[in-house]
Parts: sequence; C-alpha cells; structure tokens
Amino acid sequence: MEKVRLAIFGMNQGARIGRLIVKNPACDLVAVAGFGQQAEDAAAELNAPLYADYHDLLNEVPVDAAIIALPNQLHLEATEATVKAGVKNILLEKPIASTPEDGQKIIDICDEAGVMLLIGHHRRSANLFLFLKEFLASGRLGDIVSVSNTYAINKNLDYWDAEWHQVPAGGPLLVNGIHDFDDLNNVLDMTPTKVYAAKRNTIRGNEAEDSCTALIEFKEGPTATYFVSDGTPSPWNYDLLAQADERFSWETGKNSMHIYGTKGSFGFPNMDFYTYEDTDHWGWEYPLVHEHFDVEINNPLESEADHFIDLCLGRETVPRCTGEQGLRSLKIINAVIESANTGQVVTID
Repeated sequence: MEKVRLAIFGMNQGARIGRLIVKNPACDLVAVAGFGQQAEDAAAELNAPLYADYHDLLNEVPVDAAIIALPNQLHLEATEATVKAGVKNILLEKPIASTPEDGQKIIDICDEAGVMLLIGHHRRSANLFLFLKEFLASGRLGDIVSVSNTYAINKNLDYWDAEWHQVPAGGPLLVNGIHDFDDLNNVLDMTPTKVYAAKRNTIRGNEAEDSCTALIEFKEGPTATYFVSDGTPSPWNYDLLAQADERFSWETGKNSMHIYGTKGSFGFPNMDFYTYEDTDHWGWEYPLVHEHFDVEINNPLESEADHFIDLCLGRETVPRCTGEQGLRSLKIINAVIESANTGQVVTID
C-alpha cells in the first residue's frame, strides 16, 4: 500500500490530530516538531522522532505532507519553509493566518509551487455539515435568503482565571466566532461584502467582550446574523447540540442555526426541514410539513485527517476548505472585530 510520509509541526493541536491520523493505514508519521515536556510526551506517544526546530526536520527527513499546527502568526513562515523544502501537501490549522495579507501570501506561495493546501476548519468534515451541504445542493430549500446563527453558552467560572481570557484576544469572537463564521461561509459559500457589529462587556466587565451581535451582507444577495456570548446559560450553540466536545454536557432536539430559503427553512444541527405540501397549499393558512433527518455523529477532526490523506494520494481532489475559503472566513471575523471596535459599517475587500 502506498503511504504518505507525514510530519507535524506543533505538538498541541498537532498532537490531537496526530493521535487520529496515525490510525489511517496510508499514513506514515515520520517526524514531529515541537519543544518542551508536552512535545516530548506527545512524540513518545506517537512513536515519532522529535525535532525542536521544524527547519531541521525539513532538512533531514524526506516528507510528502505536513500538518502545520503552530500559532497563527507563524503560519506564513512555516508554509514558506515547507514549500521550499519540496513538500507538496499541507494541512494548515485554522485560521489560515493572523492577517488577510499573510493569508493571501500563503495561498499565492502554494499556488505557484503546485502545493495542495487544506485549511483545518474541521467542522466542514462533520457528517452534519456534509449532509447539510448535500441538502442545500439538492435545491429543496430554494434560493437562500438569510442565515441566523447563534453561539450562546455559559463557560465555567474558573475559565476567567486565565488573564488572556480577560482581554480581546481571549474573548468569544476570536475563540468561538472564527468557527461559527466559517460555518456561515461554508453554508453560503458566497462573498461577504459588508459587516456591522456591536459588542458589549456588561456581564463580567472585562476588557474582552462577553457578547456581540453582527450583521453580514453577501454579494450574491443573502444576509446573515450572528450572536455570540459566553456568559449566558443556553443550549443554543453548536458544541452542545452537535455533541462536538466530550467535555460538555450535551443537549439534543434544538437548533443553533436557521437557514431561510424561498422553498422552506432548515434548522441545524437537529436537522429539521420545514416547507408546504405543494404549491397549491402555500401560505400561512396551510400547515407546514416538518421533515426530520437523522445523521450519524462522527469525529470531524478524524474525518478531516482521513480527508487530508485522501487528498495527498489523489483519492479526492477538492479540499473541503481551500485557502480562498479559509481567507474569506478570516476576513469576516476581522471585519466583525473592526466594526465592533469602531461602531462603523466595514466593507470587506
């Protein structure tokens, strides 16, 4: 069996992916890069040689594919070094970069070298989202008019003991919102043009926001609204409802995202479709027809890892999150933060 010679840079999120991707029989984890006790423990668990510097790894070990799971501000430098070393497949953890400018440079570098680039927005590999994309493509919802997305949750009190959670970089927009805005980007797959957002810190009074509401306009016509708060007891968030994190107390039977179309509406992630019986029974005097779909829950991070190996081997040819899609999600979150800080409508280039 043909195997992909894989290296991983970064032993935090990289270790999580590593534990899953080594299960794939077509993967040969040849080396990892990181430093400190956590990296040493992860390398020993994964039975892979550990390099303190990924540059040394690239100089000494033949590699077909690399997973870059380093801090966002290091993504551009690591991508440049990886491409220069002749590696042809990269899984780059989300977000694509710290700034849209760096994100565009990463895309250009990979395009010029013919490198396959997958951005690690792993929710795109969840069976729930894969089903939703197929459903929307079927046309049963009609033309999408708008999407309403909510991430309202109550984080543990000791969460705020960490000082970085009390400043904007640790607020819910960057910690949680980057995932949810990619969900909007994934569902619509359209071009955002304008954003208006308002944020508040009235729950805890920290420098970081504890709630924010945003309105996004898309070039193709639809609009989207988004509300996030990490200080409100609520079941209406993806993590609880999609059973996405084993640390949480899961909820069922509810939806955190609603998609409105010209032929019906869809509640996600409980997978509820509402429409009318037919065009002869159309309007508020007729009862809505409710159709529920049962979708098997999977581990999206493991599915993403297997998808990456399939891309490396040519079994699949279209990344679930391209560089351009990852950049679009970064632009949305950056525009939301700018608008929330200035109180002005922000135009996205």
